[in-house]
Amino acid sequence: MNSTNTMRRPVANSKINFIFNVPFSVLLLFALFLIGCEKKETEGSSGESSFNGKITAKVENGKDYDSQISTVWALFDAEVNSDGELIGRMVTDCDYKNGGFTIELPNVPSSFLMNIETFFSSGLGISNELDYSDSDARILDVDFFGISSDGDYVDLFVYTDAASKPVICLFVFSDSNVTVKGKNVDVSIKRGWNRVYWTPSGNKVTSSSPKNMKWYLYNDL
Repeated sequence: MNSTNTMRRPVANSKINFIFNVPFSVLLLFALFLIGCEKKETEGSSGESSFNGKITAKVENGKDYDSQISTVWALFDAEVNSDGELIGRMVTDCDYKNGGFTIELPNVPSSFLMNIETFFSSGLGISNELDYSDSDARILDVDFFGISSDGDYVDLFVYTDAASKPVICLFVFSDSNVTVKGKNVDVSIKRGWNRVYWTPSGNKVTSSSPKNMKWYLYNDL
């Protein structure tokens, strides 16, 4: 689909209709912080390898949704408006099948990117002073949504360790190489696509992957 399109679709899950004009990454700050999951964690490894934008996701209990989800949308600026519609700008999409999906994220036009300082201060809510190696760098992050064959929003996909103080993986595109350092923040972002790991409790941000990261549907957390 055209990356410049704004997608407007009815929301199938009425439980999120009260969320107006809230980015989904910010929503996760509140929701996952309160969950304190007690799930067994048997997969994953520490460290972070090079990421080129290709994602192969095996979703926990994902096959239970094969009949409900047919497509995965990668969107940025995603929100639910006052009419209960999921709105966002499309980056790309892919099929959902056999309990998972494979998606290749393309380059994003610079006109859609935001200043990196705005991303950290407004997007992640980090108020303490940070040191940017390139304060003119521009970035964005995308969220992944399960969509039914009728075009209705079903659920949000989350890549997380589902711990008591969960770490959330943000999929971030940057127009340049940049490092960000400060209290609880130590991130190296390369030009192109990156995985950045955010712990809402304490607002810790790092480039290093924790153990036991898995894909979940939001309503299963």
